[in-house]
Amino acid sequence: MTREAVRSDGLEEISWVRAASAETPMRRARWRHVNLPNRYRLIFAGPVGAGKTTAVRALSDVPPVDTDVPISAGSAEYGDGEKTTTTVGLDYGAWKPTPEIAVTLIGVPGQDRFAPARRRSSTADTRILLWLRADRPHLAADAATWIPRFAGDGQRMVIAVSHCPEEALSTVRQELTEVLARYGIPPNRVHVADARDRDSVMRVACVALDLPEEES
Repeated sequence: MTREAVRSDGLEEISWVRAASAETPMRRARWRHVNLPNRYRLIFAGPVGAGKTTAVRALSDVPPVDTDVPISAGSAEYGDGEKTTTTVGLDYGAWKPTPEIAVTLIGVPGQDRFAPARRRSSTADTRILLWLRADRPHLAADAATWIPRFAGDGQRMVIAVSHCPEEALSTVRQELTEVLARYGIPPNRVHVADARDRDSVMRVACVALDLPEEES
């Protein structure tokens, strides 16, 4: 016969006790995982300089792996005079908003020439956090360019707008009204976020994962 017990570390012990018959051999105990955490992938997407790599670094519980390289011209080419690096591959981080949930953070490059490095998935465990900058004159055009790249995943997308004061959120949503309507994304999926601030990134990540903020 068998005996089962669940240890505090979430593993279930299955062991066998010797039967009454001397011919029945004794088997070693073995362990198997039970109650594994829910696992998600959160993709950080958006144009160059929107804050994707910075946000991954801010949110990750471990030192992230990033693919930033120096850029020679800094600046104007990317719409940010202080930008000195750009992402050429995939950034990776990890975050556990609760003991039961594990999230892989994936930052994708914004430049079209590195498009092959982008990953997209329509599986149920993938969420998209699209980063846009409100201080650029082509906010709506950026949204119109990036949202279709995740066609069919609008219900899994949240738009994080950086370089934007909280009180300007309604103005930003109004500016994006036509694009959002075109792809069936409700305005309440657009939020202001500071990619440098962990709490701010955590809030929009919780919205993307449909987690209540107090669980973060």
